Amino acid sequence: MTWKPELEELARRAELAKAMGGEERVARAREAGRLTVRERIERLLDAGSFHETGVLAVARTTTRPAT
Repeated sequence: MTWKPELEELARRAELAKAMGGEERVARAREAGRLTVRERIERLLDAGSFHETGVLAVARTTTRPAT
């Protein structure tokens, strides 16, 4: 058994996450004068001092109906 397909899928998902919604969304943010989160981190920290973990983690929230 090989893990190659699963590892390739994880790599694909990581690349999607790093794209931050795609070129169009990043361009819109820049046009609005905003930096992406990775650009902000890059400016705040020394080069090479940050290692992102949990790039594939997703925050899930649920809302309860008001009582």
